[in-house]
Amino acid sequence: MTTKIMSNEELAIETKNYVANALKKSQESHNGQGWCHRDPKKWALVAQHIILPVGSVSEFIRKNGVARNLYYDIKAELMADPECQAVRDAWGSEVASLTFHGLDTHRTIMDKFSSAIDSGEIQVDENVVFKSVKGLQGLTDIHGKLTGTNVQKHVVEHVVTQDDYDQKKQELMDRIKKAKEAKKVEEDIIET
Repeated sequence: MTTKIMSNEELAIETKNYVANALKKSQESHNGQGWCHRDPKKWALVAQHIILPVGSVSEFIRKNGVARNLYYDIKAELMADPECQAVRDAWGSEVASLTFHGLDTHRTIMDKFSSAIDSGEIQVDENVVFKSVKGLQGLTDIHGKLTGTNVQKHVVEHVVTQDDYDQKKQELMDRIKKAKEAKKVEEDIIET
C-alpha cells in the first residue's frame, strides 16, 4: 500500500472543503440555532484551527476572541463526524505523545523518589504508600487501555435443547401438511 503525501496546497484545499461540508452539516442539524448560523465565519475559523492547529488553543482563543466552550463544542462536533478521522488520528497522536512524555517524567520522579527513600530523606508512611499505589494504579490503567487488556468480553450462546428441535420439527411438519391439503383442495377445484 502506498501513501500519497499531500502538498500544503492540496491539504489546504481538502481542509477548506472539509470545513465547508462540516459547516453545512452543522447548520442542517442545528435548525437556525448555534454559532454555525449566527457566525459561520467564526465557526469555520475554529474548525480550521481544530483540523490544522497553528499554535496553542489558548493563544488561538485569545487572539480570535473565541469562547473556550465554543471551541470545544465545535471540536466535539467535528470529532463525532466519521469524515474527521484525520482529526481523531492527530488527537490520538497528541495524547500518545503527552502520555509518553508523562511516563518519562514519571520515571524520573520515581527514580528520585526511590533514591530519597533509600537515603532516608523521605520516610515511608501511609500517605506515601497511598500516593505510590495510586500512581501505580494509574499506570496500570494506562497500560490496560493501550494494550486492550481492560476490555471485557461477553460471550452469548443460544442453547437449543432436543425439545426445541422436536417442536420446530412438528411446526414444519404441520406447515407441510397444511400446504399439501391446500394443494389438494386447489387440484380438486381445478378438476371440477
